[in-house]
Parts: sequence; structure tokens; C-alpha cells
Amino acid sequence: MVAGSLIVNSMAAYSFARMKWRGKKVLFLLVIILTIIPFEAVALPLYYMFSGQRDTVVIQAIPFIANAFSIFLFYTFFLDVPGEIEEAARLDGAGPFRTFFQVIVPITKPAFATVAILTFLAQWGSYLWPVLMVSDPTVRPLPLAISIFQNQQPPEWGQVLAFGTMFIVPVLAVFLVFQRWFVASISSSAIKG
Repeated sequence: MVAGSLIVNSMAAYSFARMKWRGKKVLFLLVIILTIIPFEAVALPLYYMFSGQRDTVVIQAIPFIANAFSIFLFYTFFLDVPGEIEEAARLDGAGPFRTFFQVIVPITKPAFATVAILTFLAQWGSYLWPVLMVSDPTVRPLPLAISIFQNQQPPEWGQVLAFGTMFIVPVLAVFLVFQRWFVASISSSAIKG
């Protein structure tokens, strides 16, 4: 899910930041407006739209691959990349996809690390959407399983803490993998501001 989100959102942001096409400003304004709307406002329409696909692992990720905040975050990073780099790639014969994947992506690793961490955290800790869409215990995500497990009487606190450890370890692993680029992203934004 995180990989799909990185590809979709980065390519959308790149098209907003670097390409010229009709209706770009209006569509980008719509993306900005979507960052303001909370998920709770669209949860019910999404529920009715996907109600035929309940109790699957895929339905827990598909509605969240495209994310307006991630597009905006990538967009701000892509604006800071000098246009001369892309022009040099075009002069060497690279098309838009090759320029994006071989030139822009390596330069903007901090943006990719930041979006990967934020996307993973948002989906890993998601609670409302699984409550709406999942009733089958075999596809229940960990936050929902912890809440159901914790409400059993009498609570087995050792097992609840084991669930908590299972919940925290992947988050730490993702952060440790992307830490170097995440810190570079934070420090570069502090220098710009």
C-alpha cells in the first residue's frame, strides 16, 4: 500500500509541479481543498461505495492510495528541484518517465521517506475504516484486534502488552529504515523556512 501510494502521489505531484496541461490549476486547487476535508466526512460515502467488498484486506488500502496531503508534500519538494536538471536529462534523450524515475526520484529521497513514514503511520494506526469495513476476524487489522481483545473480561494484561509490542515494532522498523532521509527532509525544510 505504501509503495502504491508513493508511486501514485509522487507522479501526480510531479505533473502538477513540472508539466503544463489544461485545467492544472483548478485540479490542484481541488487537491488543496481535499486536504482540509477530514476522513470522517467521506467515510459514509466510501462505506456505501465499497460495501460489496467488505471483509477483504484490499479494501482496507485501496481508498487511501491517493492522498491529497502526500501530493501536496511531494509538490513542494518538486518545486525546489532546479529545472536545469530536467532540461539536461531531456537533452540527453530522456523522456518524462525516465527523467522522473532516474533523475527526480533520487534527488527527492527525503520527500519519499517522509511520505512513506506518514502513510505507513496513518494506515497502520487506522481504526475508523476497519471498524466500518471489517467484521471477519481473519482480516482484522491490529488496532481493531487490540480493542476487541482488550474488552474481553477479565483482561489479560500480559497479552494486551504483547499486542502493543506487535503494534510498535513495525513502526520503529519503518522509521529506522527511512530515518536518514526523514531527518534530511526536516532539516532542509527548516533551512528553507
